[in-house]
This record gives sequence, C-alpha cells and structure tokens, in this order.
Amino acid sequence: MLGWEFPPFKSGGLGTYLLGFTKALSSLNTKITFIMPYTGKSIKYDFIDIIQANGVEFFGVSSKLTPYITLPVESKYKRSIDVIYGWHFFDEVRYYNNRAIEIGSKIDCDIIHCHDWMTYSAGIALKRVLKKPLVVTIHSTEYDRTGNLFPNTEIMHIERLGLLEADAIITVSEYEKRQLVDRYGINPNKITVIYNAIDLDKYKRMNIEKMFNDKIVLYVGRLTIQKGVEFFIDAAKKVLEKNKNVRFVIVGTGDQMPYLMQKSVDLEIADRIHFVGFESDVSKYYSIADVFVMPSVSEPFGLTALEALACEVPVIISKQSGVSEVIRNCLKIDFWDVNGLANKILALLSYKPLNEELKERAKAEILRYRNWNDVAKDCLNVYYSVAR
Repeated sequence: MLGWEFPPFKSGGLGTYLLGFTKALSSLNTKITFIMPYTGKSIKYDFIDIIQANGVEFFGVSSKLTPYITLPVESKYKRSIDVIYGWHFFDEVRYYNNRAIEIGSKIDCDIIHCHDWMTYSAGIALKRVLKKPLVVTIHSTEYDRTGNLFPNTEIMHIERLGLLEADAIITVSEYEKRQLVDRYGINPNKITVIYNAIDLDKYKRMNIEKMFNDKIVLYVGRLTIQKGVEFFIDAAKKVLEKNKNVRFVIVGTGDQMPYLMQKSVDLEIADRIHFVGFESDVSKYYSIADVFVMPSVSEPFGLTALEALACEVPVIISKQSGVSEVIRNCLKIDFWDVNGLANKILALLSYKPLNEELKERAKAEILRYRNWNDVAKDCLNVYYSVAR
C-alpha cells in the first residue's frame, strides 16, 4: 500500500480514512506493507498492538521529506506548481516514488494499492516489476481540489495515467465516480464505489462548558478553494444581520487562511469569526457547536459531516458532496446558495424543535451507519476480483 500521509502525519480526511481502513483491513488477516514519505523517529499510533500482531510494516522513505501536503500562503486563485505546492513539492513526490519503487520491488505481495496521485508513478512501475494487479483509490481529483478553477495539467496527467493503468478503481461516492467517467473518460465498469465509514468510539459528544452564551456555528476542514469556506463567511454576514448572538468557529488551516481572515475584516464581522487553526482532536469543537456546516464546492465524500453527526450536531452540507448520497437527516444546499445557507443556519438556531428533531434522527441514523470493517470487507472483494 502506498500513501502520502498517515496519522499523526496528516493534513485532512485522507489520513483519517487510512487510519480506520488499515486498522480494519489488518484485523481481517491482511498483511500490509505501507510505504509513506515520513514516519518520524518512532511510530506511536493508537493501534500499535494491532500493527505488531498482524505484521503491518511502515516504511518512511526519508525523514527529510514533507510528511504531508502543506500549502503555503498565497493569493485566492493562483495555481502555479511552485506557489501552491511550494518547497520543491514535485521534487519530493518524484523522490518518494523512486524510493517507493526501490522498497516495493523487494516486497512479496498479491496486490499493489495506491491512494491518490502522489503515489501513482510508483504504483505503475511496481505493477510492471512485480507483475501484480494495481488497485487505486481516488479520494479527490485535481478538479475537486481546485474547485474546477485552473486545475494543474501535470497532476491531471498523472491522475489519468494511474486511472488507465489500474486494474480496479475505488471511489468514495457516486459523485466522484461521475467525475472520473466525465473528466477522465474512465470505463464505469472498472470503478467500484465504497463509501467511507466512521469510528463511533472516537467521535462522541463531550460535556464541555462554553466560554460564552452565544450560539456556535462550526466549520472543520482545510481552508482551500475546494472547501467553500468563503461561502460560509458570506452566509455568516447574513446570519449576523438577523442575529448578533452567534459566533462562527473555523477549525483548520490552508492556503486561503489570509484571504478568509481579510474577508471577515472587510465584511466587518471579524469579531464574530474565530480561526483556531489545525486541531487533532476536533470532538471538543463538535461538542460545543449548535450547527455544523460543510459548504464544499466539490467534495468526493466529506468525513467531517459524519463526525459532526456522531457528536450529535445538526448538519448542513452541500449537495456537491459524496456524503449527501448516504445521510438523510441533515439539511442540504448548493454551495453557492449563500442566502439558502444563511436561512437554514438561522432556522436551526432559532427553532429548537427543528434542531432537536434533526439531532435525534441523525443520532439514530449514525448508529446504523457502516463501520471500517464494512469498508475493509468491500475492498477485499475488489482485491479478490483482480488477484492473479
């Protein structure tokens, strides 16, 4: 298995996915060798006993590599390779792939499984060297990450090559499957949709006392064009015109942070917008939230919506997301519909019966939702379908 990040070295939902997925897969008697850019001096994951018991090995190709995608500060739309990925990022990707080929070519395996474009070059080469089938999981495309604005042609080329070379493709939603068919011309029969899961033991509402009496509207995620946080702030302005006793909390970092901070100043609501940065334990923020909003422009899935539901927070999500296909007890909007988003936030804050009803139904729904073992079993079926 090849991946660019793994907790504690992660930048978003991919790391969360890989933690839950590999933990479940290893429990099903699957031996995993995971090649990543960086592991640190020692591995202290919360399932270290399972890793040791099931023989899972982590290889870090170099302690000098960026441990995960880090995006520097830059303007709203500029998408040059050097600016957005920065710090010779593409050189790091090439170095990782060369070392991954060197390591992987010595490993006896049945399946090669790659997660996202940074690993595809190595996956393709190892398919040839080892003569084993290649499975790729698409968690996000360059079109998603750029909000369909100025996608990077080099990344698109790598993505297309990986998808064409793969013996099987896994996507996390029908929404993302359509992207691969429409954008890259991939045969839909080659694609299997396996929805993400949630670890209910990790995400639970905590008894935390608020520091103030205002209502709290929460966003959790990277601050990038893809995530639509600027629409969240525009909606905040409209909400505050009707109800001044609301605070908007933004958990996460990304290249849009300076732009979003300036936007809150320009809209004269900076005192009501709280940027708290990256937080590894987000349950404490879910636990003080009255409403959670996921306004993504293009979201292959959207694990944060499930996390919020698990912490008993009423959820508003964009229709342009994979998670909107699988959860019913939430409110949905088009990401660009700022008025609609503001009205739904106000409704959930103002009408307690609506808030409580949505919360109770969502709580029951999330308890019935799939777990990571379900994901691992579905993935094993894909492995068996191409194994030779």
